[in-house]
Order: sequence, then structure tokens, then C-alpha cells
Amino acid sequence: MAVRAVIVSLICFVSLLLITHSFDTCTSYYNMTTSSFHEQGSTQHLKLRISSDSPSALKVTLENKHPDQTFTLLTWNTPLDTQALNIGAVTLEEVKTGEAVSGPNMKINRMMPPPRDALVEVRPQSSITREVKLDFPWIPKDGKSYRALTPGPWKAVWAKSAAEVMDKEIEEMTGDSHLSKDIHSESAEIQLKV
Repeated sequence: MAVRAVIVSLICFVSLLLITHSFDTCTSYYNMTTSSFHEQGSTQHLKLRISSDSPSALKVTLENKHPDQTFTLLTWNTPLDTQALNIGAVTLEEVKTGEAVSGPNMKINRMMPPPRDALVEVRPQSSITREVKLDFPWIPKDGKSYRALTPGPWKAVWAKSAAEVMDKEIEEMTGDSHLSKDIHSESAEIQLKV
């Protein structure tokens, strides 16, 4: 009877050891996958800055602050689109009154799927700059100060180089599902001269 009790106790002890080891393995696997998931970065690492050196154009600069993750973005319907002001991806409001400048909010019909040159790649710790013209007839030229804002999300973002983005992914325009599509930007003040 005593031998049987020892064997049962031994089996219980070994079972508890195995369960504890399995739990530790699962926890470290979970920690490993979540940390590698976070290492892939997020759109929190992408900072958008709008500036202007001249009254005829805005400079839209996208900076990737991640230490080692490259991001690729579809530029359509984003502040990096050459038509950003016309489609409402960049908006203007008067600084004093906060009144929005009414733009055309154009809907552009584009040939599908997007071409590869509609993608932009931002390597770690680097930036890219695009110019957005301010020469549209609906933009006021009254010498007042205006604030340039970037409402809305990114269209599609991938946590990889442009070469790694598959044609099917471009066609679907969805980007990586784990990435937040929010645009993180600072507003900029510009003076629209007569």
C-alpha cells in the first residue's frame, strides 16, 4: 500500500512538472511571438510632416523612425498623392477662424490594379519627401495664414520592402492586417500669398 502511494505521488509530481514546463514554454512562445510582432513595427513609427518653403507648394515628408523595419505604402488617396489637396487627403483651414477651405473633394477614377510606382518605400531611420502644388484655382491667395491638416488613414501599409510586396497584395490594396492605418502627422502653418 505504501509503495502504491509513493508511485501515485511520483506520477502526480512528474505530471505537475510537465504541466509547469508546458506553461513556461507556451508563455515564452507567446512572449517571443508578441515581441517579434511588435518588432515588425507599426504606423506609430511613421511620422508625417508638412512644411512649405514657398507659397506655391507644400512639402510632405514621411519619416520612418523604426530602427530596423522598412515600410511600403500605397500613395493613392494619401497626403503623398500628387492630388492630395484636390481629393481631401490634405485639407486647409484658416488659422485665425478655424474655417475650412472648401476644396473640390474630387473622386479620381484610376486604372486598377495600382502600378508599382504608386508605392513608396521608407527605409529605417530615413525619410522621403513629396511636393504638393498649391496652384489650384480654388486655393485662396489672400495673404492669410492657413493650417494644412491630414485627415484620414493610410490606404495600405506593408511592413516590408516594395520588392517584397506581392502583385496580389497591391491588387487588394489592404496592406498588412496587423498594422494600424492611422496617419500620425503634425499640422503646418503656411501663408498663401496673393
